[in-house]
Amino acid sequence: MANNYAADASRTLEGDPRLAAEVPPRTTATRPPEDAEVVSGPAGRSTTAGAEAWANGFAPANETESNLLAAAEESNTDAFLSTLLLARVILPVPPGTPSSARPSDHNFPWQFDEMDGQRFVSCYTSPERLAEHGYSRFGGDISSVSLRFVQLIGAWPGENVSFAINPGSPVGATLPGSQIVALASWAAEVGLRAESSAEVVIAPKKAEATPVMGVAGAPVAGAEHATVMQRTVPPSQLPYYLERGYDRVSGFVHRASDVAHLTTPHALYRALGLSHSGSPFTDDDEAHVLRWVAHRAELYRIPYGGQHEAGMRAMQGWVIERAPFRGNGFAPGDTDVISEFKVDSVRLPHGAQMWRLDRSGLGSLLATFDADAARWVRTDQGRGDAGGITGA
Repeated sequence: MANNYAADASRTLEGDPRLAAEVPPRTTATRPPEDAEVVSGPAGRSTTAGAEAWANGFAPANETESNLLAAAEESNTDAFLSTLLLARVILPVPPGTPSSARPSDHNFPWQFDEMDGQRFVSCYTSPERLAEHGYSRFGGDISSVSLRFVQLIGAWPGENVSFAINPGSPVGATLPGSQIVALASWAAEVGLRAESSAEVVIAPKKAEATPVMGVAGAPVAGAEHATVMQRTVPPSQLPYYLERGYDRVSGFVHRASDVAHLTTPHALYRALGLSHSGSPFTDDDEAHVLRWVAHRAELYRIPYGGQHEAGMRAMQGWVIERAPFRGNGFAPGDTDVISEFKVDSVRLPHGAQMWRLDRSGLGSLLATFDADAARWVRTDQGRGDAGGITGA
């Protein structure tokens, strides 16, 4: 019943010990050959053509399943995992388990499933998938609880227990326990956590390794205790900052450490989904980015939502934006998995910086904000590492 997501993602994670402990795979999986195992149908036969034919008669029950199906058809591991990380799931539990029970509770009654000699915890993305395949797996005597996927993996029972999502369906996959533990670690690191409300906020993160430099070259006060954020500035807004002393930032932003490896305009635009039709980011010769210390983490919220009201409700979110917005907490790029946050208009702190990136991969610091004088102070510092103010 397994498709190739587990194999693709495991190879990516296992190829780098550091990566395995911190992040999900960044590289989009390529489509497998025609005879590759993708997903198992009811009879257990697993070919790409057979899986696609089976999926032709499949009706997704919600937007999560639509996104999972699209990712499965494209063999896109990143999209599949990204969808799961922001999804709600239904977890079977023994009869009599309170609906308020959570895996993090002491003595939570895990319902284990045996498949091919391995122990699994299975969950589902809709009541329809649970009714089709879940009840039969547990003899029809089963209850369930609903929770976010990040809650589930955050309390995973151990690396020796594998994970199955929607087993027996076209939106099904299996993941080894070691990868679930790695995903949980990464989700905690980037601030993905479930709240009782839809307005999920950025979680505290360890300090950046390299401090932000102020106007006179001294570290900005408090930078060692806060997160550095970055926003790509549209060309039309650049004069407002540098010439008119504009001191606010709003919209979609990213952790500077998450995008430090994107040192050219082309790489930055591709990874953040800024190359779409009608985008103001069309010049690959140079790009400009703001970097500042985000002292109040609660202002930077994960933008769950959709491109219309129905999509926003399906994600239990709070944001409606036009395409290419995905509403799953990640930038809509096609090269990297980058956590995305949204902030309403906030005032930039003293020491905020404006950087210029060029196509060679070098960056130059153009100006630093002086809050006392309410102006941007031009700098004559030379070129250097485009990631200048962030750590690894």
